[in-house]
Amino acid sequence: MQANLAFQTLPTLNELTPEVLEQGRMGEQRRAALATARQLELPVWRRTDLKDFSIQNLRPVFGSVTVETTADAAAQGVYVADFQTAANEKADLLAQYLGTAVANDHNTFVAYNAALAQDGLVVYVPRNVELAEPIRVTYTLPAGGQAIFPRTLIVTEANSRVTVVEEFRSADLQSYGAVVPVAELFANDGSEIRFISLQTLGQNAYQLGAQRAIVGRDARVWWLAGAVGANVQHIDMEVALQGNGAGLEWYGFTFGTGSQQLLWAPTVKHIGLSTEGQIDFRSAVADTAYVVFDGMIDIEKGAQGTNSDLRDAALHLSDKARSDSIPGLEIDANEVKAGHGSTSGQIDEEQLFYLMARGLSREVATQMIVLGFFSAIVERIPLDDVQERVLEMIQAKM
Repeated sequence: MQANLAFQTLPTLNELTPEVLEQGRMGEQRRAALATARQLELPVWRRTDLKDFSIQNLRPVFGSVTVETTADAAAQGVYVADFQTAANEKADLLAQYLGTAVANDHNTFVAYNAALAQDGLVVYVPRNVELAEPIRVTYTLPAGGQAIFPRTLIVTEANSRVTVVEEFRSADLQSYGAVVPVAELFANDGSEIRFISLQTLGQNAYQLGAQRAIVGRDARVWWLAGAVGANVQHIDMEVALQGNGAGLEWYGFTFGTGSQQLLWAPTVKHIGLSTEGQIDFRSAVADTAYVVFDGMIDIEKGAQGTNSDLRDAALHLSDKARSDSIPGLEIDANEVKAGHGSTSGQIDEEQLFYLMARGLSREVATQMIVLGFFSAIVERIPLDDVQERVLEMIQAKM
């Protein structure tokens, strides 16, 4: 287990000066990103409410990452390090990949991440290496009034394989704070990345960021995204199936309660020939919470032989809860199989009656139905301990 190298709190973003950032090539890049962040207007999101939030009033804090790896990773030549260490030891690797999947000017929050990312994870897997045990990273938001800027970079060379599990955590905060994550995944030809990203932040936390994977020829990405915490979440997500024969399995779950507003915005770009994508997200929403699935399949010109399907389902546990499901499909090729769809509704009273007639209370019967609703996602998780963690996350919301 590795802890981050240094714990440090900077002035608020409003007071931050470029001179605070380090010197050298990385420092120059950070100062340029900081200038970009200050030039960009805040994104205008129709379904994400930021009226009570100002990132300018928050203090960046470093030292909030813990990385867990195994001895066989180093034995097989796999590089695993926190972002601060990698910036010193693998400057050429970062120069080659950093900011090429998620552009620094994607939006204000991503630009701030590019300027301030020190807590993070860098994984590099050489060709023909299959790492059996997962690499794990935990990002913890320490307190209200603070912001962390996690950066996850995963690169797999030809015919290699790795699993990475990240989780964003915090206790309930006295005042609002923010997690501003960026993840960039590069699955080169014939390789596979399994990526699990979970969010269990406490009250008054905001999560605003972007994640993107680039998938090469005959490479695959298996991705699980899960969120049950934070007041507000808005994550832009994209997978670019660039290589011929590239494949994607993408699963997600959300459970919103109270007055939470949680949004996923996944896009799959089919670029190469004969690519395949399977996307399945599920959400439960209770109280006055609001969840959004804004998904898109984009089949670009020349992407013949594409086979892609996008599904989303929402379960309402309260009359005042809201969900928006916006599955989209854009096709610019003529030899494809593609579909999309969504369903939403409340628990079937007949199902409840059936279970209660067999001696279960309404509460227990409801819990069984909710767990059954999410089981299609949970059963696909390849790690037993992550299955258990996801079930804990769901059960804690009921």
